[in-house]
Amino acid sequence: MAVNSDDRIYETKNICGRYYAVEINGGEAARLLGLKDSGRVSSRVEQYCNFFR
Repeated sequence: MAVNSDDRIYETKNICGRYYAVEINGGEAARLLGLKDSGRVSSRVEQYCNFFR
C-alpha cells in the first residue's frame, strides 16, 4: 500500500503537535513516529519535530 507523502507529513505534524501540547509523552511520540527507542527519546523527538515546524 503506497503512502501519500502529504498524508505522512500531516500525520507527523499531528503527532508532533500532540507531543508539544503534552498530550503524549516522548516515548509514545517516538513510537508513533517510528523512531528507535534509545537514550534521550525526548531530544530525538524534538529534533525530528523541529524539522517539520
